[in-house]
Amino acid sequence: MQLSFANLTKTFGLRTVLDDISIVLPDVHALVVIGPSGGGKTTLLRTVAGLERPDSGEVRIDGKILHFDEASLLKHRRSVGTVFQSFNLFPHLTALENVILPLERAHGYGHLQAVEAAQAILKRFQLDGHADKKPAQLSGGQQQRVAIARAIAIKPRFLLLDEPTSALDPEMTSEVLDIIGELRDEGRDLLLVTHHMGFARTAADHCLFVADGRIVESGPVERLFAEPHSMELKQFLGRVMRY
Repeated sequence: MQLSFANLTKTFGLRTVLDDISIVLPDVHALVVIGPSGGGKTTLLRTVAGLERPDSGEVRIDGKILHFDEASLLKHRRSVGTVFQSFNLFPHLTALENVILPLERAHGYGHLQAVEAAQAILKRFQLDGHADKKPAQLSGGQQQRVAIARAIAIKPRFLLLDEPTSALDPEMTSEVLDIIGELRDEGRDLLLVTHHMGFARTAADHCLFVADGRIVESGPVERLFAEPHSMELKQFLGRVMRY
């Protein structure tokens, strides 16, 4: 995946959350974004997903400009898979129905075709035994696996994952991270925001360190973790990897 930002700026009220970001990433397969809370990671991800409009600047994905008019955004959102920390499942629908819904409503599947595709993807994630359960009947790890299955079912260009394990306990976290690792190994392009530094280091090939609305450092994951150049990244890694 090719990804670039040019003078990307976003403010909320008086607070600048993306501060004139410019970078070109010519070839990334699994990109991880790390940094302190409130530094702009999620806003950057949501902008790539087409869920936030920047105040100014440009986003290019695989060489094509992402236009922020509503029609272009709707088409773009339907082409990417997004997974958030809060699962975002419809509570009144079963796991199977949660996967079926976007296939029918947004991607033109007939009902039988959507059911078959949803059943197949739930089986892929070992969720076929839970297909008729509603989210409240599932564990947190199972709910997040349903959310990932739903994102994969639409055959996205790439996956965007924003802190997908932050609401989970350690055992469930491991379960979900294993699935994300499998998706990466299958060759899917990923853009991941996470606070799990060990997973970030092993799962991604390129890393962005974002703080105070800026990309402070960018480079191969191993280099950033082993030889951080900026004082900000050195201090950040010193804090989060102390224990």
